[in-house]
Amino acid sequence: MIIESLAEDLVNIQIENPYKILGLIGVLTVLIIPGLLSVQIKPSTEAILPQNDPVVESLDSLRAEFAGDTTYVVIHDRSDVRTEETMKKMLRIQNRVETSENVLGSTSPASMLKDRYGAVPETKSRLRQFDYRGTVSSNHRTAVISFRADTQAKSEEIRNLYNRVHKIAGSEKPGDEYYLTGYNIIDLATFQVIISDFITITAISFTAVLLVLYGVFRDIKRMLFPIAPVMLALIWMIGLGGYLGANLTIISMVSAAMIMGLGIDFGIHVTKKYFNTDQGQEGITDTMTELSRGLLGGSATTSVGFLALLAANLTGMHSLGIFLFTGITSAYVGAVVLLPTLIIITENINTKK
Repeated sequence: MIIESLAEDLVNIQIENPYKILGLIGVLTVLIIPGLLSVQIKPSTEAILPQNDPVVESLDSLRAEFAGDTTYVVIHDRSDVRTEETMKKMLRIQNRVETSENVLGSTSPASMLKDRYGAVPETKSRLRQFDYRGTVSSNHRTAVISFRADTQAKSEEIRNLYNRVHKIAGSEKPGDEYYLTGYNIIDLATFQVIISDFITITAISFTAVLLVLYGVFRDIKRMLFPIAPVMLALIWMIGLGGYLGANLTIISMVSAAMIMGLGIDFGIHVTKKYFNTDQGQEGITDTMTELSRGLLGGSATTSVGFLALLAANLTGMHSLGIFLFTGITSAYVGAVVLLPTLIIITENINTKK
């Protein structure tokens, strides 16, 4: 059989040149790692919506042409926001924030008063009789300042804007309290959640996998063998995914946990099979030869199945498909190239007959 013959030839190469194989994997990993830096974290819902949908296209055009990213400073006062002091503070906040490079304009009750009277009126009657056109609540305890900004849905731009607005509003202390909101602020919060959840989910998955492996092998050394292909797969998955244009979104952030759950199977089969043989050169050769067809078939069917996600209308599924395809493929490479090489080196197979 061709597959079995190739597997046997590969094992012979690994036995003869184990460190060269490790070096080759190391070089490939170094070349793949820069792809990690090109992976963008996209928290906005637009990143996962269909790109050819007319509604989504209209929203994208609106945000691009008219700067649809709006940040709101919501000011609350337990008595009444319609005071000269509060209005002047609002105006100062506007003037200071508008000096930011990506802020295109702003609106507030105070700016409306200035447009109407040339300045914030000192008389209570004018302040209380003015039509604020929806920028002051009906109970007169809440007011809103809105800033139009061109953040291009980039988390770093949104964070800089948030920090600047928060710092300025905090220094002016308008009303009893204030808070910031808006779609871009939600995007920023989502960005932070994606990072946090990605780390948490990955850590929990890794811990669970370690516990299961210890239960299966009851040996620290042996349980670490199946981990190696998965760790390689995680690095290669994100790196290759970055080169292929995949992004980390609220959908694709589960890819690492899925790869750990699916990719660990390859390593378990190889490790368990080898230590159930007479070991040595004959054992590793028999192991990889017998498992070669199953490993190849399992990885090929699984990775191709995930690649079908590229046909989905939701663009967020595309990144998930790319990550899972590269992850499963990398786990297979780790199981048939990296893992046997590590076993050969640690078990000193080249001296065992």
